[in-house]
Amino acid sequence: MQVNRVIFFYIILGLVPHFVNAQKDSVKAVNYPTRFITEYGIDRNIPYVYEDTVMRRNEIYNVYNQKTGLYQDLANTMTPGRNLFFDWNRHTDFVLGFNPYQAFYKTPQESRYYLTKKPYADFKYTQGQRELLLFSVKFAFNITPRLNIGVDFDRVTSEGFYPRQYTSGYFTNIFTSYQSKSNKYGIIGNTIWNRGINDENGGLKGGDSLFETLRGVNKAAPVNLNFCQSRFKSKTFYAKQYFYLGKMQELVKDEDTTYYVSRSGFISHTIKYDIDKFYFDNPEGEGDSTLFSSENIDTSGIFYDSIVSKTFMNRLAYAYWTKSNEFQQSYIEFAVAHKYINVEQMDLKNTYSNVWGEAKIERIPKTTKNIAFRLNGSYCLTGYNQNDFKLGGDLKLLSRKFDISGGFNNQLSEVDYTMVNFRSAPFSWQNKFSKVYVTNWKVGIGTKVFRHNITATFNQYIIANWVYYGKEIKPLQSSDLLVINTIEANKTFQLGWFFFENKVMLQNSNLGIVKLPELGVNLRYYLNGSLFRKALLFQLGAEVFYNTSYYGNAYNPAARAFYLQDETKIGNYPMLDVFVTGQIMTAVIFAKFEHINMDWQNTGYYLTPHYPLPVRAFRFGLRLRLYN
Repeated sequence: MQVNRVIFFYIILGLVPHFVNAQKDSVKAVNYPTRFITEYGIDRNIPYVYEDTVMRRNEIYNVYNQKTGLYQDLANTMTPGRNLFFDWNRHTDFVLGFNPYQAFYKTPQESRYYLTKKPYADFKYTQGQRELLLFSVKFAFNITPRLNIGVDFDRVTSEGFYPRQYTSGYFTNIFTSYQSKSNKYGIIGNTIWNRGINDENGGLKGGDSLFETLRGVNKAAPVNLNFCQSRFKSKTFYAKQYFYLGKMQELVKDEDTTYYVSRSGFISHTIKYDIDKFYFDNPEGEGDSTLFSSENIDTSGIFYDSIVSKTFMNRLAYAYWTKSNEFQQSYIEFAVAHKYINVEQMDLKNTYSNVWGEAKIERIPKTTKNIAFRLNGSYCLTGYNQNDFKLGGDLKLLSRKFDISGGFNNQLSEVDYTMVNFRSAPFSWQNKFSKVYVTNWKVGIGTKVFRHNITATFNQYIIANWVYYGKEIKPLQSSDLLVINTIEANKTFQLGWFFFENKVMLQNSNLGIVKLPELGVNLRYYLNGSLFRKALLFQLGAEVFYNTSYYGNAYNPAARAFYLQDETKIGNYPMLDVFVTGQIMTAVIFAKFEHINMDWQNTGYYLTPHYPLPVRAFRFGLRLRLYN
């Protein structure tokens, strides 16, 4: 029945555009370019943003490559992964635990709501060796200028290059937004499905030395697991209503008189219902002492583990905008929220009710020489996160030649639920940990005098009571003070048609409980030009990913955790891709040769211990956008 409803929705979605051209608020239709806005912009009364239609970075299809230049995964698309550039910034709210697939999830906060006269469509397709397939489509249209509806869909699948690397995922966001003609009311909504399946091979059997002796693209090597699988499913239903405040204004047009609210703020009500499910299946009773502890079960036995989390949130907020002028506007918000939490595992069920309050004040500049600041605070009164709090602020000085920014955050957080309570066949624990206390301060600078400017940001994290997965794949809490420093710098150089994009990341930790590569770089050098009287735009170049060697965390699929190990060093290995991209009108096509430097050296051939990097492979892709 659910499938039929979804099919019916897509049929309606396909028929409505035939009537879109009839939309108008006046007798004469007016063309305007495609624009979008996010929840962040709606809250702050920021105007719609024009859709970016350039072809830059279209050949980068890997989600982790798109979001960060320093990461680890299990050597195939949509395998578990994480950002290796340390960053700690979270809301005062319940966290189930580390989600190794989170980078692929659709979320309401990232959803775009469009304003477009004609239907907006963005199709992406990437194909490659071993049945790698990435397909995504974003489609949106305005039934009226004030009512937008659309869908954002991703399909990801790959056989991988080594035994049992198969992945398959579907990620869907159906979204809508509406604003009343009187400006009194607005609503945004999302219905989101994220689901996928991974074959788990547990890494190479017998260590990595055998693999490093193999040459060529046929690097057949035995793996630890031959029948295990991981699966995940999530559903999100999200709606946020806006009841706008302000004075009524009169609008006279020809012989008609209408009234609308000159907005000065709003009262909002948010409803969010989340269901998260994770499964691990061992149907043949495979046992491996390095992956499954014999402390809790007979590892030769068949087992099936699952964890299900259901949350329901109501949030009520009051927001006020100061009178906007040509220099700046301000945003003030006060909110209170309640979340009901239910978590079920094998022989373990817990429920909680989180209640917390939030406050924000922001100054948003509109000129290039100005001052911007942000202050925020939150406190949880009851529930799993009782007495958690967060206090933070940022300050930015904008001048004619450069911008200087700084900020701080103090946060006290309850440890993630699955690090405190976990019940499965191979792993079981119930811990009592102190709350994690994080102090973060940062400073950044960006120039404004060069054609391609420099940006650099320094962060320092001072952390007490850090919780991590130790070598025995169990959560441990440190009594020592953890200090982590990070620097990220970006600079593009240009010489005629030649572009040299450089991203450098430096970081260090004073304790061995957090393993980080000290240096990571993402270099993208290419020729950018045009042919046939600028009818064809093209880029031809290469991209390099590199990080220094370190004892990278290993991965355990049953615990869904990256944990400490000190036997295998990874890194000190450049990953080189070459690409060519062309654009004709709104169509972009690319060809890419990945890992062209395979077999140039045999060390550091991993992003995660026992999971070798993909072999040399050819990819091609197409992107087609239709917009005003």
